[in-house]
Amino acid sequence: MNSRKTIPIIHIIGLPGAGKTTLSRRLSKVLKVPVIHIGYHRARFLQTPMGEADAWIALFRELSRRRWKNCILETTGLNRREEFLRTALPFEQVFTIKLDASRKTLAARIRKKKKRDRGGRWFYGAEYRNKYEFVRKLFKHFRKIPANCRINTNRLTSAAVYQLALKEINFMGSIMTVNHNHSS
Repeated sequence: MNSRKTIPIIHIIGLPGAGKTTLSRRLSKVLKVPVIHIGYHRARFLQTPMGEADAWIALFRELSRRRWKNCILETTGLNRREEFLRTALPFEQVFTIKLDASRKTLAARIRKKKKRDRGGRWFYGAEYRNKYEFVRKLFKHFRKIPANCRINTNRLTSAAVYQLALKEINFMGSIMTVNHNHSS
């Protein structure tokens, strides 16, 4: 894919330790599109209902500036903003890649993270003290989230995950090109 080709919002979801950040960075370089982190927007505002509303507005403004395309949205897939996006945007506007892994694999990967990246400054509220607890409490809920593409990262290298994701994105791009050509 070259930088002039329009791509949908690539929504990479996964629990902590699934490989979202690694995949997002690699895809961003190749596709020449920015990565937007929902957690970044949430962290900029107070942990109040008004702060949550401000985070929504900041995220949607950024996506609107991108014209709802040509970016990667990296997040867990477990908040209301994402549910809204899945409901509000046309199917071809968002392509969701779900990175799955077992609880055991996620815990091992979280342990390998630097201490500051294990959840010390946590954005998910008081009910989740760290990423371990977040995974433990929300693992079953995450399994139910729909996606266009699901990649089980348990036994895959980051390079293999990247190759699979890129193959799916290219496949989706060819479908979108065919669909747009037929509608002319």
